[in-house]
Amino acid sequence: MLHAVLMIGGSGTRFWPLSRKKTPKYLIPIVGEKSMLEQTVERIAPLVPPERILCITSKEMAPAVRRALPALPAKNVVGEPMGRDSATCVALGAVIVYSRDPEAVMLCMPGDSLVGDAGKFRAAVLAGEDIAEMNKLVTFGIRPAGPETRFGYIHRGRLIPGDEGPKVYQVNRFVEKPDLATAEHMVRSGDYYWNSGNFMWRADVILKELARHAPDLHAAMERIRPALGTRQCAAVIRKEYEGLKRISIDYAVMEKAEDVAVVEAEFDWDDVGSWTALERHCAKDAAGNAVAGQVFTLDATGCVVQTDERHLVAALGLKDVVIVHTPDATLVCPKDRANDVKKLVEELERKGLTKYS
Repeated sequence: MLHAVLMIGGSGTRFWPLSRKKTPKYLIPIVGEKSMLEQTVERIAPLVPPERILCITSKEMAPAVRRALPALPAKNVVGEPMGRDSATCVALGAVIVYSRDPEAVMLCMPGDSLVGDAGKFRAAVLAGEDIAEMNKLVTFGIRPAGPETRFGYIHRGRLIPGDEGPKVYQVNRFVEKPDLATAEHMVRSGDYYWNSGNFMWRADVILKELARHAPDLHAAMERIRPALGTRQCAAVIRKEYEGLKRISIDYAVMEKAEDVAVVEAEFDWDDVGSWTALERHCAKDAAGNAVAGQVFTLDATGCVVQTDERHLVAALGLKDVVIVHTPDATLVCPKDRANDVKKLVEELERKGLTKYS
């Protein structure tokens, strides 16, 4: 059966001041009326019932995730005691899913990505499930809209024959975030995809791959396995996590594995990484300003302005600026510095202004 494992981590600091430690990016409606997490669950719900949706998040955020997803059994929201990146998240999800269903196929997906066509997403998932049942590791590639340097890339190989539906290719290699010239070359070739961070595999297969390529991590999961469902589980997980290093599933397994396939996604996708993403998804006024809430502009162009209906933000004579208003904090920065908002939050914390982070 198909299970979904939602990887719900990170604080979304690039979306400060709307995103905070207690209300991170995935719990707020960045794009649309529902939170990114709710949209993720709704997207997969026709294929996976609530009892087979597992959320791996931080221990601190587990109660909030349970409140956000009341249809899920409480035990299906698991809080990690400390962040250890996606490989550990996947490994913990795999050992839990395998303990419940040794024949399970796992769809591992971030809880905060934006997908434009849920139907096409589900079609890609079904195509991936067929390939995963062949004991392959599966990833989902996005056809590049341009030479983006923020994403990793997947180099496709031969076409894997199959039924009608999304195309599936053998993976030649994974490429880390490239410089602009390399990205331009890869996009021109037509043989590379953006790495969406969505994966699929049988639970037993990924556990075997972890044993081969990340034996320390696999050994820790084997020590956790007997404690699952017991009162000692949280303590055992904490003990094992303390000895683990941070590593992504890409580094730990995907770049080393020999039999990996990529499903060519036919859906629109965006990781919504910073405030400038609103330009792609929010309404724009006649001057090309992406606005949300009560906003008035005069002689302003190319700006991103976010507020609510209770507070008017007026922008006069500005160009390519981000303005985000919340009741207790306001962000103003050039668009080309939007990715540095994370640094701003780190500096706030260093100065002791933690109530704003």
